[in-house]
Amino acid sequence: MTDRRTLAIRCGVAAPNVALAGIVLSTFVAAPETFTWQTRALSDMGRVTARTFWLFNGGLILGGLLGTPFVALLWTGARNRLERIGIVLTGVAVLGMVGVGIFFLGHTAYYLESSLHGLAALMVFGVAPIAQLLTGTGQVLAGDRWIAVASIWLGVAHLAGWLGWLLVRSAAADPGHWFAVPEFVAAVAFGVWILILAKTAAVRSGTRDGSRTTTGSRRTG
Repeated sequence: MTDRRTLAIRCGVAAPNVALAGIVLSTFVAAPETFTWQTRALSDMGRVTARTFWLFNGGLILGGLLGTPFVALLWTGARNRLERIGIVLTGVAVLGMVGVGIFFLGHTAYYLESSLHGLAALMVFGVAPIAQLLTGTGQVLAGDRWIAVASIWLGVAHLAGWLGWLLVRSAAADPGHWFAVPEFVAAVAFGVWILILAKTAAVRSGTRDGSRTTTGSRRTG
């Protein structure tokens, strides 16, 4: 029977794949009036009027829910205060993904008077790079330097995407142009990081993609 740790690792592998697949597929399915890289944000694909409504929001919600047990597993393995803080912030970012899907653009026309979409997006894009950098620093202190390199550099990549957009924005005729690009860079940087952590946890637990392997000969009786 699959134990809880293996199940959590499987969830960690599945979560970024589901979320990123939903985003990428939505960019291909979306009508031009709904989404273009130059003129729209990714969240425009989550509007009720968009034909990508269920694909985009469903991918984020399911991806975030799948990521939750893996974040809990990371917490149990935290080795110092910085790692614990980073993992808590990772949980905040994962919940933000769920929030972006639930509190889609225009949700106030259907429920709640105040829009929570911006807050949910900030929980992802604002919190995730801090989580990556703090977790990576904690991994350095724990002597886990190779995985720390991935954590820190992917956190830097997340921030670099936004910095690059700000530089382009300052010279653009429309300040909102290409906003989807840093959003996508951030989503990939965060998703790849979670996948690396999950794959690392799988290897250290003697699993491959969440499936337990054995060493030596199998005992028969």
